[in-house]
Amino acid sequence: MDARGYAFDNASDQATAHHDALADLLDEPTRAALTGLGELTGRRCLEVAAGAGSIALWLAGRAAEVVATDIAPQHIPARPRLVVRREDIVTDQPPGTFDLVHARLVLGHLPRREEALRRMVAALRPGGALLIGEFAHPPVDFVADAPDTATADLLIRYLAAHVATLTARGLDPGWAQRAPAVFADAGLTEVRSGTTAGRWRGGGPGCRLLRAGIPQLRAALLTHGLTDVDLTATTAALDDPRVVVNGFPFVQVSGRAPDHPGPA
Repeated sequence: MDARGYAFDNASDQATAHHDALADLLDEPTRAALTGLGELTGRRCLEVAAGAGSIALWLAGRAAEVVATDIAPQHIPARPRLVVRREDIVTDQPPGTFDLVHARLVLGHLPRREEALRRMVAALRPGGALLIGEFAHPPVDFVADAPDTATADLLIRYLAAHVATLTARGLDPGWAQRAPAVFADAGLTEVRSGTTAGRWRGGGPGCRLLRAGIPQLRAALLTHGLTDVDLTATTAALDDPRVVVNGFPFVQVSGRAPDHPGPA
């Protein structure tokens, strides 16, 4: 991925906290969406940008074979029926063909996201399914509850800096809403979209995810109007159970390759 790609480094000392928060926050709706795409027994699956591998491991307990790829796959443990590969979906065509391809919080960060998506589509067997998951635009009314006005104002300023930082790195918050049309343009059928949304309490998975990002994004956050004092206070606020924010909507989009592809 190029310098304007994914902002969170698997080599960071925050990587474990980041991956754990993502799993706690998103694995349940992800597993539900994957289950809804059909029987996994006997299937060959691809997990793109697998991170710490929580979904790849879950798939490996059900499918015939799972290939988990990442540009830095060191956090993915070895398991039976799980093959781990160091690959970049921006430049590398996935190995072979698959009954199921899944990618979570990847394409929205990539300037060449549609090219990467078409690589995934090309890796589908006839009738195979593609599922992606992305955060959509953050809610306008981000802070639902806070112990005082100063904390609420700080969290609003933090969110603005967070979004500006990721957007400068190539994130497109509108990608989740556009993805269904891109799926259809890529030749997929049965295109569906569903959204999971809810409130995140301080100390819970969503706020832990934001907190884990602060050290990784610190230098850029400071250029967007925050100070080190602000970041220390934001970290504390995200741990405070009195804080409740309206979480980022999580949009999952699925589509299926035709059973009988047309002529190339």
